[in-house]
Amino acid sequence: MIPDIHLFVQTLLYFVICITGFVISIPIGVNTINFQGICILYGDFEWVKDSQFKMLGSASLNCNFSIYLGVLGCILYGFGMGIYHAYALHKSRTDPTIGQQMWVMPIILLNSLIAVMVFIASCIISVGFSQFCSGLTDGNLYKSCADGQNKRWKNINTDDSFECGYYYRLITLAQMASWIVTLCWAVQVGLSILRFIRNRRTRSQGSDKENIGDVEPTA
Repeated sequence: MIPDIHLFVQTLLYFVICITGFVISIPIGVNTINFQGICILYGDFEWVKDSQFKMLGSASLNCNFSIYLGVLGCILYGFGMGIYHAYALHKSRTDPTIGQQMWVMPIILLNSLIAVMVFIASCIISVGFSQFCSGLTDGNLYKSCADGQNKRWKNINTDDSFECGYYYRLITLAQMASWIVTLCWAVQVGLSILRFIRNRRTRSQGSDKENIGDVEPTA
């Protein structure tokens, strides 16, 4: 039997966020390694011929922002909050009022900040990858963005060729995960606000009962 459904859902969401953080940061990190440190998000292309092009990578911040946010904001923070809520959920079996004793306002503020940052990261991944694919398909070499996967590309900075790997699958996976975790954070913020409202209402009702009990009967 689950004593506090509200607390259980929040705990579950934090662990989902933690797992999703891996699905965001790992594919983007692996893809950046495959492209020899070049961030392909918002990457631009210069077509020399219909079958030859130069890819210009974007600022590394475009990839690093999503990677670090996935690690710090989703994996570490999500896991820590998941453990904290799991402990509170366990304690609620013997103390049903444990939810009223938890920190709420600082969590609302921090969760709201992370939710906004995750939304920005999702936009960067989606728009940046769309621009990359648009530039790649401008020439006649590839009809779709996925056609360029697992082929040898040439680094114009080092003049070395490299295996680009399955960049389309990796970034698509990270993109889906980023929007899923954005939704999870939005729900988490809503549940935290609901918890704050419930706690205030409970305390207000408890205060009213104490005031009624203090009134002495008149003759």
